[in-house]
Amino acid sequence: MPQFDYDLAFSRNNGITNAEEQSRLKNATFAIAGMGGVGGDYLITLARAGIGNFKISDFDDFEMGNFNRQYGATMSSIGRKKMDVMRELAIDINPDAQIKTYGDGINPNNIEDFLQGVDVFIDAVEFFEIEAHKLMIDACMERGIPAIFGVPLGFGVGVLIYTSKGISFDDYFDLDYTAPLEHQVLKMSLGCAPAGFHLKYVDPSSVDLANRKAPSIASGCKLATGIVITQAIVALLHPNELKPLPRYTCYDARSNRLKKGYLWLGNKNPIQRLKFFLAKRMLGI
Repeated sequence: MPQFDYDLAFSRNNGITNAEEQSRLKNATFAIAGMGGVGGDYLITLARAGIGNFKISDFDDFEMGNFNRQYGATMSSIGRKKMDVMRELAIDINPDAQIKTYGDGINPNNIEDFLQGVDVFIDAVEFFEIEAHKLMIDACMERGIPAIFGVPLGFGVGVLIYTSKGISFDDYFDLDYTAPLEHQVLKMSLGCAPAGFHLKYVDPSSVDLANRKAPSIASGCKLATGIVITQAIVALLHPNELKPLPRYTCYDARSNRLKKGYLWLGNKNPIQRLKFFLAKRMLGI
């Protein structure tokens, strides 16, 4: 086996990052919650950027239904823990990487340890786990840790950034936690992609929010990876360039449309309230 050489392995980053920035990447700690649809790809892409330290979490196993989009889903990984598979793949890229794992997911009992010493957090938890999203984002904002959240939607993605200079999870999404889960998920999805480019071609009958089902495709996940990981690296190296909530970015590759917007009042915005009303009628919920 050849001996691993960090400088050689990531030398092609030179010119995009300088020597001092690459050293910061090597010594940084990135936390990723979720190793499924996008989280596994996030880990691999950060590993190839030369990140030296990770904290990752997931409690799920790979299954055949993951094949259309999840990085680590293969015939040989069926039935194995997603977190274990992805850790092995990342270590195979950078054997010197330090990766701490959390096999029970992230909860109030381990959130403090999970975020201890973290420079940047990336939220890749299943979209329907709203309480988990809120827990982690609130904890990051309390600790001044930038948090990046990307949601693949059809052939596109919506990207949100949380920092201490932006507004909170609750102020942006305006969720009623006593409402049915499908109402909460719908309102959250409208906040993640106010432009709604994907709505022009995604079949509404394929969406079943009550049963936690929505369509997803690999190219949308890959697009999310490119934008989210770029913003995560920017959060470490060039934090002043970040555009936190209520700003958002939506890009759809099928329609080749980009929207970088400022959602005044978040989901309390009158236009967002109208969208929510119409979307509930369209989905029959």
